[in-house]
Amino acid sequence: MAQHSEPMPGGVSDPMERSGGTAARRPGMFTFAAVIMFLVAGFEALSAILAFAGTGWWATASGDLVYANFVFWGILDLLIALYAGIDLLRGGAFGVVMGYLFAGLGAIRWLFVIPVAPILSVVVIALCVMVIYGLAKHSDYVESS
Repeated sequence: MAQHSEPMPGGVSDPMERSGGTAARRPGMFTFAAVIMFLVAGFEALSAILAFAGTGWWATASGDLVYANFVFWGILDLLIALYAGIDLLRGGAFGVVMGYLFAGLGAIRWLFVIPVAPILSVVVIALCVMVIYGLAKHSDYVESS
């Protein structure tokens, strides 16, 4: 078969090319940040379920939780991260703002859990930092779309 260097007339082409529009591609770091937000939200939901069940590793020696309302914050983080992550994948500015707040406050809050679960805390803090980096890397994407 002969190879063609030009598209054949009547062949399949890009619809954006025919209409004259330009397609704005979402940067890969935005997708990465949204996926990591979903992952951190899963960790938050898992920790909320475990705290609700009263497992020993979220409780201090006196039987109290690491900080008050652990279940509430886990479920709230799950809802915020899901909504912000979906909005971020759609290219919305609300997702970027909520992503910054979610990751920043989440990293600060997980600092209080380090004495109880040091490895999980460091992993979640690192994931929150990755979300902030992913959002900051292409901060002009939302402004241009």
